[in-house]
Amino acid sequence: MRSVTDIIDAFGGNSKFAAVIGKGASTASEMRRRKSIPVDYWPRLIEASAKWREHAPLSYEELVAASVREAA
Repeated sequence: MRSVTDIIDAFGGNSKFAAVIGKGASTASEMRRRKSIPVDYWPRLIEASAKWREHAPLSYEELVAASVREAA
């Protein structure tokens, strides 16, 4: 299972992740630091990850698991 950091990196890092969610790189950097991606962004991330060729697409289950694991 991927961590929050792994998920951000799979999008190509903070700047590219931030572009997907429609925010600045500093927002993505803060998510990485907190190890938390707010639920509001999950639908966009799942949709964008469907286009990945190098990684398996994200699912809600994976995002939930990453959130729970990071919170522990």
